[in-house]
Amino acid sequence: MEKMHKATLAEKLGYGLGELPGTMNSILGAVLTMFYTDSAGLAAGMVGTMFFISRLFDGVSDLLAGSLIDRTRTKWGKARPWLLWMSVPTGLALALIFWIPANGSNTMKMIYAFVTYNLFISILYTIVGVAKNALMPLMTQDGPSRGALARYSLIFGLGGTILGISVTFPFLFALGGDMKAWRTIFIVYGIITTVGLLLSFALTKEHVQSVESVAEKEENMTFAESVKNFVQNKYFIFALAMTVFVNFAVQINSGSQTYFYTYVMNDVMLTTSLNMVNLIPTILGIMFLSGISLKFFGKKKSIYIGASGQIIGNILRGIAALTANVPVLAVGTVISALATGPLSVPINTLAADAVDYGEYLTNKRIEGMGSAIVSFSQKISNGLAAGMVGWILALTGYVANEVQNSATVFGISFMFAWLPVILLAFVILSFKFVYKYDEEEPEVLAELARRKEKNGREQ
Repeated sequence: MEKMHKATLAEKLGYGLGELPGTMNSILGAVLTMFYTDSAGLAAGMVGTMFFISRLFDGVSDLLAGSLIDRTRTKWGKARPWLLWMSVPTGLALALIFWIPANGSNTMKMIYAFVTYNLFISILYTIVGVAKNALMPLMTQDGPSRGALARYSLIFGLGGTILGISVTFPFLFALGGDMKAWRTIFIVYGIITTVGLLLSFALTKEHVQSVESVAEKEENMTFAESVKNFVQNKYFIFALAMTVFVNFAVQINSGSQTYFYTYVMNDVMLTTSLNMVNLIPTILGIMFLSGISLKFFGKKKSIYIGASGQIIGNILRGIAALTANVPVLAVGTVISALATGPLSVPINTLAADAVDYGEYLTNKRIEGMGSAIVSFSQKISNGLAAGMVGWILALTGYVANEVQNSATVFGISFMFAWLPVILLAFVILSFKFVYKYDEEEPEVLAELARRKEKNGREQ
């Protein structure tokens, strides 16, 4: 039976570095609405609508990128070369978002915002994000290795996001808090993104071949065939749905946090201090608690533990908002951070497992399309979260840089704490009554190994 490759430390680091564009996307989710409304002077409702429309457009580009990657054949593999080819354009496009014409009309500003935002999100980040996520099933079929890859990805993703949000506002104020300060910060972030992608390409390698590839019968699938294989795979559908709900819970909290600290807790610098409080427990949860929970309880129960912990943490944050109680807010933040690993690490391996299950059904691996669908679900949830922040602010009468009315304060608190509780409760119920792959995985991997061994002997 074929021995499964175990990911090396260099490969884990490389895979994690490939998440840096996602880190920048998450930082954008936390700060970009405020940049557009409070610095560029755009209306909150228009900004929310722009985000939502952009994400729908972005979803189509995800599917096209997935099909493109599935049909890529180079000496470097299928997904990995795209990290190299898109590294410089991605960093440049990130910086361009903040060169919005300060003295332009509102129409000119909205057009510039839409074009530059979509250049980064819908085209360049789409390609590198789909390619990076497609790497996991191409690098290894070993379950613990996939868990380790997910942990490193989350360290650079969530850990990098928390650190980035924590330092963005202090740097912004230190540089003067104006449009030039925003531009300077995101030029630096663009350079970091480019270097991260180049290192990710250099450190990773694709090891996994499909059954058909071993038999030298592999043919490029059409876009329609890839979509058909996806739709027939129940675990791809499940991975899509769970990614939407978990990511939406994370992004609606992240996207509303600056407003929450500024207008509910009345201290914008809590954005920095509480994100720093959040950082170490998040890393501990990802690097240690996730491994312990997966080893002793399995994927499904690990998700129960993580989702329950985040529900408790968000309830405490919601209670803290009622009395502006910073210590209770900090405790809720720590509990939620510790729970991140046991929830997010197994969630981030669902699509890779679905690739194996799909090959078990059809002998074809659709890493690109599978990654694209998950990326699509992440972006749809990001867009909904960003859009909802703008819509609720507009609906409740938000006025930038002023004391907010009670309806706006409630709306911000609901987005920050209570909506994630509802979403995560649904995730627990879904895993309880729908997910069965934990029990099916040993037979799936054993059968795939038998097929590859048979095809190898027949050459």
